[in-house]
Amino acid sequence: MTGPSTEGAVKGWCPSLLTPMESGDGLLVRVKPRAATLAAAQAEAVAQAARQYGNGMIEPTNRGHLQVRGLTDGTVDGFAAAMAGIGLAAATPEAEAVRNVLADPLGSDDPAARFDSHALAHRLSAVLETDPAFHALPGKFGLLVDAGVALPLAGCTADIAIQADGDRLTVEPAGGNRALRLPEEAVEDAVRRLLTAFLAWRKGAQDAAAISSPRRMKAMVTACGADAVFDAAGLNGARPVDGPATTGPEPPADRPQAGFSPVQGAAHGYFSVAVPFGSMEADDLAALARLSRRYADGTIRVTPWKSFVLWGVSPADAFDLRKTAADIGLVAESDDPRRRIVACAGRPRCASGHADTCADAAYLAAAGLPGTGVLHLSGCAKGCAHPAAAGVALVATPGGYDLVRNGRAGDAPERTNLTREAATEALAAPNPVAPIVAVCGTPVREPVRTAAE
Repeated sequence: MTGPSTEGAVKGWCPSLLTPMESGDGLLVRVKPRAATLAAAQAEAVAQAARQYGNGMIEPTNRGHLQVRGLTDGTVDGFAAAMAGIGLAAATPEAEAVRNVLADPLGSDDPAARFDSHALAHRLSAVLETDPAFHALPGKFGLLVDAGVALPLAGCTADIAIQADGDRLTVEPAGGNRALRLPEEAVEDAVRRLLTAFLAWRKGAQDAAAISSPRRMKAMVTACGADAVFDAAGLNGARPVDGPATTGPEPPADRPQAGFSPVQGAAHGYFSVAVPFGSMEADDLAALARLSRRYADGTIRVTPWKSFVLWGVSPADAFDLRKTAADIGLVAESDDPRRRIVACAGRPRCASGHADTCADAAYLAAAGLPGTGVLHLSGCAKGCAHPAAAGVALVATPGGYDLVRNGRAGDAPERTNLTREAATEALAAPNPVAPIVAVCGTPVREPVRTAAE
């Protein structure tokens, strides 16, 4: 049996703040928080602008951005100006498109962090924004900066990853198993050199093949080998690294995905709230900003797990914060079934969607599904909301949902053309989803439960 048709499922570019994308509910743009952080006032301004210039729907992405929907040709410039006014825009569309630096949520607030990942993320973002040579980078090209111990970017991928290694940092291109080990002050130059080498190779590959240029660093590493990439960048001393490229340390098995977590060595902890099915209203973001002022340090940390983190929360306030966040409609409990469901925008918001995935996700969650593991509802075969494998993927087609077990949206289905009710019955049957929860593509082990639980 073949998988769902991927006709039209072309993914090659991402919208940005200054390069909107047409969708089923108008134009959508992406707001990129700097160093994973929004001040409460910035979050309130984003919410206000989303209501004023769009349809008020906001979606955190797996790149740590905020996608704002429902803009029009007549409102997109006003929204961009509002974001520029609060420091969330580059000067030009070219600079904004390449400002892709993913940082761990806590930065130097994590007492165990070995370097200030947020400060380095700011510096690298400035390199991408201010050097016109790097504006030729593809829009999907990105950097990762991870010093996290309490909240590492485990499993998150990037074209170049910078991570702590003892008293130094590693700089690792994707696609290989070799990295440079450098003092922090040498990292910026090494990244510049790798970016320059990639762009030169990309141009040569395009000229030689007369086809679209490769868009990711992994293509260069695969074609040339990691050592040759470092040589082309004029960098020596790369050494083998363990594990797949651009993968952070394994997260703690008992780390909650929602709720309060203490942090070793800190008097306060962090509180994580997830967004049900990846979509929230602007009022929810504004309410979260108010909670950050009341219970935390007045900032919101935006994660690549389609969730938000409030830092500096007292254990004594955790109960009240949990209740208030739940009243808003956010996922604030680790056993909330909604946190196991990943859904794309679906119909009618996405022109490619064949089903109202968010409504169907709510229906499944109300039935207590899934009992364990990740359930991915995709409006089409592209699988934008969850590129990694899931315990179960329900992929909408013109005839209904196709059911894929332990795979991606485009993989071969086990059953086809299911109604929402039939899919619910299939998931409730004694064939439980694999007991993993994806965290940015990396499994986090959890107690095995049956679907009936």
